[in-house]
Amino acid sequence: MRGVAFAVIGLLAGIGYGSVSAVSAWPLESAAQDPAADARKAAEAIDTSGKPAEAEVAWRKVIATQQARPKPDPETIALAHNRIGDTLYYRGKPDLAQKELEAARDLLAAAGLGEGDMMSETLSNLGTMHTAQGRPASDVELQRKALAMRVKLHGPDDTRLAINYYNLGYALYEFGQPLEAADSIELGTRMRLATMKPDNPDLFLTLATAAGIVESSGRVLTAIEFAQKAVELVNTHHPKHPYAGFVRGVLGKTLTGAGRSAEAIEVTRQAVDELAASMGEENPLTLDAIGNLAVSMARLGRFDEARELTMRSIPKKREERAPDTVRALITASNYAGEGGREAEAIAIAEDGYAFAAKKMPPDHAIRAQVAFVLAIHLERSGQLKRALELMQETAAIFAKREDAESPRRLGADVYLGGLEIANGLRQQGYARVAAAADKMAPKMFAIAQDPALGASNSYYETFARAAEAAIQAGHPGDAFRYHQLASYDVNVLASQQVAMRTAAGRSSEAAALVRDLQDAGRTLRVLNRQKAGLLARGDVEGARRSDASIAETEAKSAQLTGRIEVIAPGFERLSRPEIVPLATLQSRLAKDEGLFVAMPSRSRTSVMLIRRDGVKVAVSAKPRSAIRPLVTAVRQSIDTALNSGETTLPPFDFAASHALYAALFPAEIRSGATGLTRLHLAATDALASLPFAALVTQPVRGTGDRALRDARWLIRDMSLDVTVSMASVGAGGTPISRATAFAGIGAPALTGTPGKPIELAGLFRSGRADVRAVRGLPPLPGAMAELSQMRAALGGERSTLVTGADASEARIKTMDMSQYSVIAFATHGLIANQVDGLEEPALVLTPPNEESVGEDGLLTVSEIAALRLNADWVILSACNTAAGSTQSAPSYTGLAHAFLYAGTRSLLLSHWQVRDDAASRLSVATVRGTASGLDRAQALRQAMLALIADRKVPGGAHPAVWAPFVLIGA
Repeated sequence: MRGVAFAVIGLLAGIGYGSVSAVSAWPLESAAQDPAADARKAAEAIDTSGKPAEAEVAWRKVIATQQARPKPDPETIALAHNRIGDTLYYRGKPDLAQKELEAARDLLAAAGLGEGDMMSETLSNLGTMHTAQGRPASDVELQRKALAMRVKLHGPDDTRLAINYYNLGYALYEFGQPLEAADSIELGTRMRLATMKPDNPDLFLTLATAAGIVESSGRVLTAIEFAQKAVELVNTHHPKHPYAGFVRGVLGKTLTGAGRSAEAIEVTRQAVDELAASMGEENPLTLDAIGNLAVSMARLGRFDEARELTMRSIPKKREERAPDTVRALITASNYAGEGGREAEAIAIAEDGYAFAAKKMPPDHAIRAQVAFVLAIHLERSGQLKRALELMQETAAIFAKREDAESPRRLGADVYLGGLEIANGLRQQGYARVAAAADKMAPKMFAIAQDPALGASNSYYETFARAAEAAIQAGHPGDAFRYHQLASYDVNVLASQQVAMRTAAGRSSEAAALVRDLQDAGRTLRVLNRQKAGLLARGDVEGARRSDASIAETEAKSAQLTGRIEVIAPGFERLSRPEIVPLATLQSRLAKDEGLFVAMPSRSRTSVMLIRRDGVKVAVSAKPRSAIRPLVTAVRQSIDTALNSGETTLPPFDFAASHALYAALFPAEIRSGATGLTRLHLAATDALASLPFAALVTQPVRGTGDRALRDARWLIRDMSLDVTVSMASVGAGGTPISRATAFAGIGAPALTGTPGKPIELAGLFRSGRADVRAVRGLPPLPGAMAELSQMRAALGGERSTLVTGADASEARIKTMDMSQYSVIAFATHGLIANQVDGLEEPALVLTPPNEESVGEDGLLTVSEIAALRLNADWVILSACNTAAGSTQSAPSYTGLAHAFLYAGTRSLLLSHWQVRDDAASRLSVATVRGTASGLDRAQALRQAMLALIADRKVPGGAHPAVWAPFVLIGA
């Protein structure tokens, strides 16, 4: 965390020193009449961090009244110099604060008090001033000396040592030793938390500063604990404190580090506004908050905004905050690279590297970080020799400073090994990559399954680099394993959870308990997300209720785990993540069936084509910064067509579509695809937001209807489906027959104008759905016929339609949904944050006459996940059902994840708004095809091709019309 020093000085007041107070040397009977005692009491009542100027005047009065006494007390005067140092530092004057502390030190030494508590505190404070002026090495020396004094006086476990452990931790952090820093500062913080009154402002500053430091060392859960407690204390006791914004900014930073960036933005924006108002635009804490906001923006893919914010966060006087300046330049360089500005990325990184070389010792951790980033950019530009030298420098510094299994050290080894391979040291380099990547896998699994953390995989980049190295070194089996590790996300976890329930026996007591345990874990994720929002809004009571619910749910989880272990002793083994070996997957594939893997990273894109009888691999020169704009261009041409309202639709971007195909299917991959009729797709990053069916395999001339009908779309060559779990690839789904139990749900009773665009602005009032506005959405005239035709195609006495007024939340929640093997929803789909108040994706059902608890006409992701399904196939004939949990989240993390978790093995989803006639045509034709014996992927392919060829459908040959649907799972 940058700028945490500004929270440290205020922490020095009083911990442990009160027992050696100078007041105790005065006769108690005269203390009440003593002007010196009165002056000290008045000074101690003033918050040095909140009112530093007023506090300075009061503490100078303490010195004056002491000096007026016949026998001035040196410890009290030294204490006053310390507190005056606090006030000066809080106003950005560490040089003047240092003089006050040196005066205190000299006074104590002259009085023969050079080994006591007051001297320990003074040396600790003095050291902090050294770091504030760019001298962390001498700070560490002073902090160790101060700690040794108190250990000698009180032993290592006495709570009076809290501030010494704390300040030593901060000094070590600034000196570039984050792991030892985290150990020391966490110990000091927990001591303070156990002994200080909650209304003491020093306590929330302690917690906030500690949260930033432990988060930087990878202790995300501890960081969230400290940050949330700090915000709770601010909201309860100090809502107007000038450092309230600093505390909120730390919470935003820890949420981002936990993969919860969307939540972090709200908190951090508030922090920036508060700090700018209370501290000023150029205050280091304000600049830090701006930098943290940039991180959240970047995590959501907004790299240009993130780069600009980060450059804005660099102090004008760079030399005064050298570590912070280099950290900001590192970050800005990364964002420039992710945004496709490679030359700018190198220039910024070179600036940071040169500045660090001038201002920091050669083994400083920040020197390693800037060398790492510069090496990555240089490798991308082809400067392999210098890139290797820089990565060797990085690895050497981390090897000296960090634990052998720290994530940063292991990550540096993966990249170093990759560069060794690129420079011709293939065997040596790959051995390094494999050793580091294998050590990282358990860490990634632990983070991915923790309910306090977000859904994103923070190890994606490192495992993607390991996969590239494995391909370059000729180890396709390892490359496939690393791809699975990089792609481990909430959908893989959901598929694993369904498999666990199946293994336990779907109707058994064990299966019910497993589902209850999984529901508890999901509830914990929701509660942690809600708590962050409540803290950001200052709702103390709401946050406390969340805490109580979290504790209750954690206790329930522990109880369920114990019961499951008794009746199903193998449960713990089943709960371990499954990585499918390459040979096992190949054995499941048919001769004409393949798996295509594509993984864009910041340096390049690795691709694999796996068949039963062989594997083809390639590494594309296009990094994700080049892939994303192509995906955006294709999607924009589709969105333009959807929004045109014209019979003849605007042109499709054939050039971007073919450029994507050429990047993902180079010659060696195309040669391996000969004879394939079905391709499973495992594509990450932006590629997951685009149906591969809309890629053209050959350049297209022209833009009109004929060009669209004659184009060589990838769907012409083979059927396509998307896999979310390698465990299900090639396993074969349950055949669909005319005896299938089918439930068709939708065609809700809505009163708007058919065909009119959805007006979302009035759907929510005061954060809750307005049932009248929901009822006023446009109806879908074709939905009833669509569901009826699906039912007719599948037949079966156990089939049912739930439509019109009957298609309500109450009805769906009370149905036994587990009896239906095929379920179709034909209705509107909404994306989270598409409208203010909608916090998660939802399907529109018939709203009640009056709003009631749990029923407002919107079946949300949380409510879908609570359903008990046993479906082979769920068809979502609605708009945007493949979207993520928010507008910026990865694809398939919203409605798709909820249905997978609820117990669905295959899904038909849409990537964009679907025209009513096209939705009905595609979904019904696909169901009819499966009923006639085709597998789902082939049935969807034939439905798409038929629509392309049908000249009677206006615009039917445009991908905006025929390509919205994607099949998830076989």
